[in-house]
Amino acid sequence: MRRSHRMFDLGAARIAVCSPIESFHQQLDLVYRDYGEEDPAGFADVRVALLPGHPLRLWKRQIALWSEGSRPFEPYPVGSGLPLFEWGGNWLLAQRLNAYLLLHAGVLARNDRALILPAAPGSGKSTLTCALHLAGWRFLSDEFGVLDPDRGDLLPLLKPAALKNRSIDIIGQHPRARLGPVFHGTRKGDVAHFVPLRDSIADRHRPARPRLIIFPRFRDGAALSCTPIHTADAVMRLGLNSFNYRTLGTVGFDAVVRLARATRAFELEYGDLSAAIAHIDALFAEHA
Repeated sequence: MRRSHRMFDLGAARIAVCSPIESFHQQLDLVYRDYGEEDPAGFADVRVALLPGHPLRLWKRQIALWSEGSRPFEPYPVGSGLPLFEWGGNWLLAQRLNAYLLLHAGVLARNDRALILPAAPGSGKSTLTCALHLAGWRFLSDEFGVLDPDRGDLLPLLKPAALKNRSIDIIGQHPRARLGPVFHGTRKGDVAHFVPLRDSIADRHRPARPRLIIFPRFRDGAALSCTPIHTADAVMRLGLNSFNYRTLGTVGFDAVVRLARATRAFELEYGDLSAAIAHIDALFAEHA
């Protein structure tokens, strides 16, 4: 019989989950099969339980996420355990990992030199991050840019990337892409989870040094445009694209200033994914 308690090592953090719901474990098997599993009784940065929701509403089968005695989100349909686990786990990690500065950014690396892609939701960050990974970049994270404020390194936090709507087909057509099931009609539209390639999963404890920051913005039909960003503007925009910048206070401010001074920053608007990848490759070769 399958264990109901499981622990996943994501690199910069560990997350433990327990659930009696078999369909949820089957979804976990699809997207976390290359991670291996740790002792579920060991230390975890986040512990969650996914349990049947609203037990008195037997006609409405739901699943609820609990952590430390509280339920921070409304229940989801019982078949949508994986999106609830991923979104809920991300939210909890953003509250807990205050030993680091957490940027809302995709992070990739070449030769242990890191490219940071900070962006607001809807900017095409996840699609670009996954496409760059499939083009040969090492995947560190899609959601969290985990910056060690003392060392200045970026640490991998290797969770599956949530692709939405059109991005599912764009990335899914690549021969090396592996996606989990498509969940239709969620609160964010259709969602499927992209699984990083095995080499990046195996290297999830290997940090990288920041070298280039690109603020991406996809606009359908737009010509490619790349504009340098002044260091002071980069500091402000990095702070705005952080989960815990204000919480960290002076530690966060100092970390962002050091990061902006140690890198070059650009804003990239594009309408063609292949052209954006080629331009980023050239830009990274020039400045890294």
